[in-house]
Amino acid sequence: MGALDGRLAVITGGGTGIGLAIAERYANEGAEVVIAGRRKGRLDEAISRIGHGARGVVTDVGDEAQVQRLMDSVPRVDLLVTCAGGAVFGAVETVPMSAWQGLFKDRFFGQLSACRHAVPKMSAGGVIVLCSGIAGHAALANYAGGAALCGGINAMGRSLAIELAPKGIRVNVLSPGLTRDTAIDWGTPTAETRALLDTLVNHVPMKRPGVPRDMADAAFFLATCAYANGMVLDVDGGWTAV
Repeated sequence: MGALDGRLAVITGGGTGIGLAIAERYANEGAEVVIAGRRKGRLDEAISRIGHGARGVVTDVGDEAQVQRLMDSVPRVDLLVTCAGGAVFGAVETVPMSAWQGLFKDRFFGQLSACRHAVPKMSAGGVIVLCSGIAGHAALANYAGGAALCGGINAMGRSLAIELAPKGIRVNVLSPGLTRDTAIDWGTPTAETRALLDTLVNHVPMKRPGVPRDMADAAFFLATCAYANGMVLDVDGGWTAV
């Protein structure tokens, strides 16, 4: 018997990184898992890794019609986790506006769209886990647009928690700190990226980056703790405690 037996989980960005780790954790706990992502090849590899009858739906979360098609492909949604999208780093005067706009299209409006189309398929006991990042709390240089994005998602999650509580649907936000193996464009050459990562690790009291499995453990808590609602859960090795 798993803690998520009989639950149907839809996970955007489930083909790689944090989303894949969450999909694996939920499937191992008995959930029926549907993952979504842009690249069919990655989805196929992820499905093979997840097992437990998981399936994938090719979806660009920046396209609302595709998000609606994803939700139409399932009979109901018990758990919604929105992890799709990467990050863009760079000086404010050098990053093109199109990069920030693309980031918001996928990570802000993509998550909002997923909620819009999933909620009608959710009933009491349903859970939504959004994904932001600690830049919503901790100021980071060269990430002005991303910081605004994370803060916006945190605010969206809290508002949805209040809005959907009368329906018996819980909403929380997973806020990862520095995490390995994610789709981040650091906007710097390889050598500079290594130096940047070393600098960022120095902000972490545990002196290491997180891994997707750490985030999956937190997402499992948010899925199963019946009194967790309206939270922004920073999983950052203590960065925001300093």
